[in-house]
Amino acid sequence: MRRALVMPVLLVAAAACATREEPSDNTLPLSTELTGCYDVTVGEWVVESYPGLEPGPVPGEGTHIFEIPPRIKFSGPAFRQPSATRIVVPEGALPSVHGFTGAEIIGDSLFLGFSTLFAGVQATLFPSGAGWAGTARTIVDVRPQQVNARPIELTPVSCDSPPPVSIDVMRPLGRSVAFADGRTITVGEPPPEWLEALVDEDGYGELTDVGPMQGVFGTPERITVSVGRDVGGIVACVAFYYPGTDAFGRLEARLREVYGAPDRTPAPGWVTYRNRITSLVLQRWGPNDVSRWQEDDEPYVRLQLRDARWPWFCS
Repeated sequence: MRRALVMPVLLVAAAACATREEPSDNTLPLSTELTGCYDVTVGEWVVESYPGLEPGPVPGEGTHIFEIPPRIKFSGPAFRQPSATRIVVPEGALPSVHGFTGAEIIGDSLFLGFSTLFAGVQATLFPSGAGWAGTARTIVDVRPQQVNARPIELTPVSCDSPPPVSIDVMRPLGRSVAFADGRTITVGEPPPEWLEALVDEDGYGELTDVGPMQGVFGTPERITVSVGRDVGGIVACVAFYYPGTDAFGRLEARLREVYGAPDRTPAPGWVTYRNRITSLVLQRWGPNDVSRWQEDDEPYVRLQLRDARWPWFCS
């Protein structure tokens, strides 16, 4: 239920935080319908308010959770809030790390919200020339919180023009899994028709006797799929299970061969590859890896392909 309320709360909070700013003298009349693509430019962060005696640091470069992508596109109704417009990133542009995005025009103000559920950015903008200008502010799921602010401008552009920052700057990680017969599953997209029939109303599906997979996935004993019913019905996580622990070494070697060194190795038997929207997590589960291992438990290896914007669907 909390996830369903995120965007309404974000946009209401943005409206509540809005301060009156005079529009540009050269403002053009703007429709209340949000469509098309915009390039986003921002200024430097400053501390707007803080709860303690001294302010903390402002977000640094690379703090993706407080970044709005440099090109956005307004694209139909937002999840669970028909009055708001969903924000997406055009194909080929640097994507957002946020799972929840939305925009709404109220009066002469445009409110934007980008959230991971726990933190993000909200912005209040006013008409400025052919676009919008205003202030973006950080939000976090704790109270009290320091609020950081920066100027933000939206400039209308052709969706077909080269984006200011390409998706190619990210570490490349595949988002699809392919079976030997050519069937595929892609995280971040709705499940194909053949898979939808195997997924229950809670969004859980399991496949067994799948045989060898294409790519890095080897031959799992079974596969589970998690579909986010309340976030647009997209595949959020695909998990592969392998009996015993021997598969860990083979899978790790294959991942290194294809993707190079991992981004993180939190503990022995655990490696993670990640970019802004995708993660591959390989873990070994056995008596030497789990502190409270039960004697009757069977060791196994799990490899998860995740849409990193929806982490709670991968347990």
